Amino acid sequence: MQSVEVRFYDGIIAKPYQAQLLMIDAEQFEVHYTANEHKKIHCFSRKEMDVLGGIAQNYPAIELPNDMRIEFLSHDLPDIFALKQQKLQQKIWRLERSPSLILFSLLFMCGFIFVLVRWGVPFAAYHVAMQLPKSTLAEIGKSSEQQILEATAPTQLSTARQTQIRQAYLNLVQPDQPAKLYFRQGNHLSANALALPNNTIIVTDELILLAKDDREILGVLAHEHGHLKHRHSLQQVIAGLGVGAVIMAISGDGSDLINSIPMILAGAKFSRSFEADADLYALQQMQEHNIDVLYYANFLKRLERETEEKSSNQSWIQLLASHPITQDRIQMVLDFKAKQNLR
Repeated sequence: MQSVEVRFYDGIIAKPYQAQLLMIDAEQFEVHYTANEHKKIHCFSRKEMDVLGGIAQNYPAIELPNDMRIEFLSHDLPDIFALKQQKLQQKIWRLERSPSLILFSLLFMCGFIFVLVRWGVPFAAYHVAMQLPKSTLAEIGKSSEQQILEATAPTQLSTARQTQIRQAYLNLVQPDQPAKLYFRQGNHLSANALALPNNTIIVTDELILLAKDDREILGVLAHEHGHLKHRHSLQQVIAGLGVGAVIMAISGDGSDLINSIPMILAGAKFSRSFEADADLYALQQMQEHNIDVLYYANFLKRLERETEEKSSNQSWIQLLASHPITQDRIQMVLDFKAKQNLR
């Protein structure tokens, strides 16, 4: 009969007992220990054992029914237990205690997460967004539309002016399916335009008044239509959910502010990419309809100045702006213009 020194928890009190684990035969085992000056014996079979590997400073253990537990006093599981895959488990446990392997695993996991967030999530978001039916888009956009309508006021533009802009927009985006075009007084949204998944574009009165030429307005509307064509807003939402799922899978908690930083960074990256795509669509539409793209560049410059002036007094304006106006976007328009002149 073989035996080994162990710690034994009887499932009644948290205090462990110094005990001996004995193998009666190939399937039967006993634990001998002393409690309240009385010698006690617990018998159990091999099929009742649930072996746990030793990780870091924790030694291997055996879980038993009724919350009983046996803990070994070294990292190596005794040879008397001819458990299935015992050698493989012992190798895994040793590897888990290897500093070099832990470092490699950490670097591998960081690399895997980076690749997943950088390319995997956007790739999946694009294909999911493009496959969703129109009914789903309508439902998603409906709630967003309602929130924007509540945050804005009825337009002060005349019916004739609204009709004039709508007709010019329809001519610009044909043969693509045009969006529903709503005009609203922006209030705190200021000069802005928003593209919603339910094929809706909301334009504020302030943006119309800021434009000095209707061709500037057409550039903005074409840009928003580009967002709708590529379903950017929907991709943004799906990508955010995907990054959130990765965070929760790793941390088990997606509510922590620090854990939300990768999602914010990913969203910022997607926004820049989507803005570039929408700008390119707008420039191509303007060129096709013989509209000088400099009108769009001029409006971006004016909108940038408008945003900077208001943000100096109200920093929250930047948070509400749906389009980060940057010199890079303006330069993109100028580069596009230069390429067309060379042809």
